[in-house]
Amino acid sequence: MPMTPHRHTLATVLVAILAVAGAAGLFGPVHADSNHPIVERALRDIGTYQGECWPWVRRVVFEATGREMGFDYRGGFLEAGAIEIEAADAAPGDIIQVARDGWTSPDADYPGLHTAIVIRNRGDGTFDAIDSNQAWDGIVRLRPAYDPFAQANANGLQVRIYRFPGAAGQPPGPRTPGSSLAPGDTVRVNTPGDCLRLRTSPGGEIIQCLAHGTRVTVIEGPVRQVGVEWYRVATPLGEGWMAGLYLQRETGPAAAPSAQGPTRPLLQYRAVVPLTAVD
Repeated sequence: MPMTPHRHTLATVLVAILAVAGAAGLFGPVHADSNHPIVERALRDIGTYQGECWPWVRRVVFEATGREMGFDYRGGFLEAGAIEIEAADAAPGDIIQVARDGWTSPDADYPGLHTAIVIRNRGDGTFDAIDSNQAWDGIVRLRPAYDPFAQANANGLQVRIYRFPGAAGQPPGPRTPGSSLAPGDTVRVNTPGDCLRLRTSPGGEIIQCLAHGTRVTVIEGPVRQVGVEWYRVATPLGEGWMAGLYLQRETGPAAAPSAQGPTRPLLQYRAVVPLTAVD
């Protein structure tokens, strides 16, 4: 769902209102299967600013399963190995996509376009769900009794529901032979044109985002969490955890100095943090 311009102060107020309303039970009961990795990952963002619905779902799916979706509102799911299922079969962790079948390309932009994650199938064509930007403010909220078919019908769109088979506990895929890291290895951040997030714990809070080419040393790992292998590393900014998919072992005896590219600071709101940063 495209997002209208907003201000940081407004986001602060909305987060506070959300917290109070949630505590008061104003959103109605939502029963969550937090054991599913996609649901578990999505629930961690409740009440936070994550931007538009589609990029947020892509990040959640990647961090939970290791599968990287494409950018087409239909092909993007299929490229990542998802299958389409009927609404009656939808279960926690499945993805609801409301779109126009004839216009699913990355430039699609029309009323009603939306992406949400199923928490529970209520059995009547509605779902307890979680999504970002449902109120046009980039905030992640629970969405009880969500009726995507009514939304689609009102805008002349279609509803597709996708599932990532074996997502619960399935590894993200085989690593390149010999790419497993061990304590003591010297590695570099491998995110050309981007940065890699340093976290307090596997999948935890973001400390900083280190530039491509930054040299770090593996201290511990791997630890598998939400479908991703994580390593505790020593960096120029201190210790933390990084996703192993984006760490490349140095092979030459005379490795070049650590990259001098800017390290992106962690800012208060994701609105001003580049949304393409990885883990």
